[in-house]
Amino acid sequence: MRNRHAFSSAVCVSLVSLAALVPTLGGCKPGGAQADAVAEKKAGATPVKIQVAKVQVAEVGQQIDVTGTLDPDEKSEIAAQTAGNVLVVNVDLGTRVKKGDLLVELDGREASLKLDAANATATSQRARLGLKGGDKFDAENVSDVKAAKDAAELAKTEYDRAQALYDSGAIPKAQLDLAKSNKDRAESAYETARNTVSQSWAGLLATQSQAGLSSKSLDDTKIRAPFDGAVVEKRIAPGEFASMGRVVAVILRDDPLRLRFDIPEADAGSIAIGNTVELSVAAFPNRVFAGKVKNVGASVKVQTRTLPVEAEVPNADHALRPGFFARATVSLAGEPRKALMVPKAAVVPAGTGFRVFVREGERVTERLVVPGRARGDLIEVSGKLAEGDEVATEGTAELSDGAPVHL
Repeated sequence: MRNRHAFSSAVCVSLVSLAALVPTLGGCKPGGAQADAVAEKKAGATPVKIQVAKVQVAEVGQQIDVTGTLDPDEKSEIAAQTAGNVLVVNVDLGTRVKKGDLLVELDGREASLKLDAANATATSQRARLGLKGGDKFDAENVSDVKAAKDAAELAKTEYDRAQALYDSGAIPKAQLDLAKSNKDRAESAYETARNTVSQSWAGLLATQSQAGLSSKSLDDTKIRAPFDGAVVEKRIAPGEFASMGRVVAVILRDDPLRLRFDIPEADAGSIAIGNTVELSVAAFPNRVFAGKVKNVGASVKVQTRTLPVEAEVPNADHALRPGFFARATVSLAGEPRKALMVPKAAVVPAGTGFRVFVREGERVTERLVVPGRARGDLIEVSGKLAEGDEVATEGTAELSDGAPVHL
């Protein structure tokens, strides 16, 4: 939180847990004769064994406290891309999967038969076209076309020879007409052969396309995970019929997760992609998770005057679950400030506030403090403390102001 915030809700939560470890202290300090009696009692009290840590000075950056919800990085409803009876379901609620893992298998026999038939037809068509292996199609290389072309060229040669003879008066007009007729028939036969082969090629392409569709249908009978994640819903069982488009399972990617939260309009100028985020959840009260701002909204929500933000939170051990409510601290642009830091264990409840016990020789003195931002095992405090002061971190449940102590 920025400096203008004296006390953060995130710290309240972390320190409330401390309240369960120590007795709540309340009431007024005794005065007069009662005070003398208390002093005499303390003078003869058994010293409490404690451990201490020194108050440190550290730089604390500008920050803001937020609350938000953890959402999956991706969530996908896995639908059947082909129809068929369900043979196998390999997953259930909570199953962890890797990209490509088989989730559901459908009966693929019909698709397999169609693929075999299409491949057989394609093989026959390629043979008729004289194509082998990876040969490229060229109508001029097909034997029927070659023969028709040779015949057309020969007929053209015969016609040209007859034309020359006719022009010289060596043959009659009827013989020239016969040569022309033969040429025309040969050229027509050549064109017909080319068209026939082209149609055969088109038929082969259609068959190959059908084979491709059948192959895809066969592949689609095996429904696989599109990414690493976990199954959150199983919606089909073996023996059921899966129509095309039916959702068979829902999976989500939970590493990383996305923390979605809003920040006040006034802080919109201080948030940027890459800003650090520290968060905690109720399931792991003593653990701090780290992330970074990944996306910043393009506009402010008019109703709430807040800006939507998304942070990416690594979750390799899958401790965090999508849907968790989280309290987070987001770093903002601005100059860092110096602050007093003490171990969290040193800060204990005192009525409606908090206190620490400072060791002074063989006794401790109570100092009221206002907690600030937590950083790992340390927490920022403000109050009558100085760098180097020794504060009790163990045995605090037995301490009171002026109590005798030993290390």
